Amino acid sequence: MDRHVWTDEETEVFVGFMEELVIEGRIADASQFRPGSFEKLAAKMNERFPSGGFQITHCKNKVKRLKEKYQFAADMAGCSGFGWDDVKQCVVVDNKEILAAYMKKQGVRLYTPGKPFSLYTRLEKIFCKERANGDAAVCGNDTEEECK
Repeated sequence: MDRHVWTDEETEVFVGFMEELVIEGRIADASQFRPGSFEKLAAKMNERFPSGGFQITHCKNKVKRLKEKYQFAADMAGCSGFGWDDVKQCVVVDNKEILAAYMKKQGVRLYTPGKPFSLYTRLEKIFCKERANGDAAVCGNDTEEECK
């Protein structure tokens, strides 16, 4: 399988196609796309970018990476000392010590506070259902739970 390096334009269009699938009801309760969805995404991407050579595995991997980045940023934004800046479209943090403690706990960095993440609100509409579990669950920036 060839590895595909996504351009910003391709990613924007891809998220748009994902949004269309959500509207069509092709996403299950656990934010998993229904059978045939990745084939449809690959076909739409190849139609839009004829020289792209998009394969089903490229689309699956892109969804996985977008979901991971969104979930990491959403978890971070919901923790005490962090927040979301609608104007700058990024997660903000009160100070470096809070960020250092959070990163030590996480052990991996899938998103950097202060770096614009313009797809965040669009991805929230796609993946947010998965984040809500249980009777008292909240989604994205609605959470008031502290990370300790």
